[in-house]
Amino acid sequence: MTLTITALFLLVAGGIGIWMKKDASFKRREFLVVSLFWVLLVATPWGATGVAKVQDVMGTGVRMASDAVNDVSSK
Repeated sequence: MTLTITALFLLVAGGIGIWMKKDASFKRREFLVVSLFWVLLVATPWGATGVAKVQDVMGTGVRMASDAVNDVSSK
């Protein structure tokens, strides 16, 4: 299983959105600034390289967990 850049971005954005919604001290302007930061981070070449590394790590972890579950369930 591989995670697309869009899916990874949506996971991060959703997590930040939930965190900021629960914390009453955040203001709308701060939410917009943080959101813009994440959009620019993922949209730059350096951000894309970082996202590719995270995709590889998460994909490998999911693959290993899936293999472990399949090995245990086959016995």
